[in-house]
Amino acid sequence: MPELDHGAHGTRRRGLFAQLRANTFALAAAALALTACQAQPDKTSVAPGSEDPTASRGSSLGLHVGLEGGDGEAAEGEGGDEDDGTQDLACAEDPEAPGCPWDRNTTNYADEGVWGNSDPHTFAPQEAEPEACPDFAVYGDMIQIPEGEFVMGCDSRNSYECGKAEREKVVVDLPSFAIDRMEVTQAAYERCIEGGACTAPSGHFKPRENCTHPVVNVTWKQAGQYCAWMDKRLPTEAEWEKAARGEAGGLFPWGDTTPTCEHANYEGCGLRTTQPVGSYPEGASPYGVLDMAGNVREWVFDREEGRARQPKRAIRGGMFSDRDINLRAARRTWGDVSVSDYGIGFRCAQ
Repeated sequence: MPELDHGAHGTRRRGLFAQLRANTFALAAAALALTACQAQPDKTSVAPGSEDPTASRGSSLGLHVGLEGGDGEAAEGEGGDEDDGTQDLACAEDPEAPGCPWDRNTTNYADEGVWGNSDPHTFAPQEAEPEACPDFAVYGDMIQIPEGEFVMGCDSRNSYECGKAEREKVVVDLPSFAIDRMEVTQAAYERCIEGGACTAPSGHFKPRENCTHPVVNVTWKQAGQYCAWMDKRLPTEAEWEKAARGEAGGLFPWGDTTPTCEHANYEGCGLRTTQPVGSYPEGASPYGVLDMAGNVREWVFDREEGRARQPKRAIRGGMFSDRDINLRAARRTWGDVSVSDYGIGFRCAQ
C-alpha cells in the first residue's frame, strides 16, 4: 500500500480519511502481532545495532508504527511531515474532538481554502445578495419651484413647428410648489403595491432588476393613486412645464440647443428602452429637475379641453422612441384615463 501523502493534498483530505486510516493502523498492528506470535524466538531476537524487524515490516506496509512501549508513538516518516497520525487516530474515535476537521452533523468538509470557506456549516458557495436599491430610487426627493411668472406654450423658434394639441405661447403666474426631481421608479411604486394602495402595472414591471428605471404601463388613475398614497398629487400642466423650462421658457429643459444623447434618452440614441432615472444630468432643467425630456412621457392632472364626458388627460414630455422635436418642453398629447403604455410614466407634485 503506498504511503499516505502528508503534503498539502493530504492535509485537505485528512478529515475525510480519518476513519480509513484508523482501520488501516488497526489492521497493520494486528498483522504484526500475528506475525510475532508465529515467528520462532531466534527470528524475533534482534542483535544490538541491527534493524528492528517490526519497523521493517511496518515500513513494508508504508506505515511507521512504534510498538515498543505501547504508547502509540510513531516513528519519523520519510517525508519529514510533522503529522504522526496520532491526531487522526484520536479523530477517528471522536470526529468532533478539538482540532478534528470533520463534522458528522453537517457532513461538510471544513477545509481552509478548498472551497473558499473554512466554516463547515457553509460548505456550498453562498449566492450573493442582490444589491439594495439606492435610497433616491426608493424614496425620491422633491425640488421647490418658486412662485412667479413663466412663458408657457409653443414657440416655433429654430424651425420647430407647434403640434396641433399644443397651446399658443402665453405668460402664466403660478404660486410656489414642489415637484419630484425624477420620475417615479419601479422600486418606489412597488412599495405602494406592498402597502395595498396601488395595483400592479400591466407589464414590464421588474422592480428587483430595474429598481431605478421609471415605472411604466400605469394608467392615469394608477398614477394618481400612487401620488395620493405619498400625500402628493399629479402636477398640473402649467406646473410641469414651468419645472421643465424655467421662467425664460426655453425650447428644452437645458435651453434652445439641439438635443444630444448627453441631454436625454430619445430615438437618436438607439437605446429603444428606458434608462435609470437621473441618467442625464446634462439635460436638467433650470431648477435641477431631471428627465423632463426623453426616457418616458408623463401623466399630468389636466383634462382635455372641450370634452365634458369621458375627457382624456394630458401627457407631457417625450420618450425614448421619440424624435428630437418631440422632446420640447411644450410637447403635449392626450390619453384616456384607462390607457397604459410602455412609454408612459409619471412624477408627483405638492
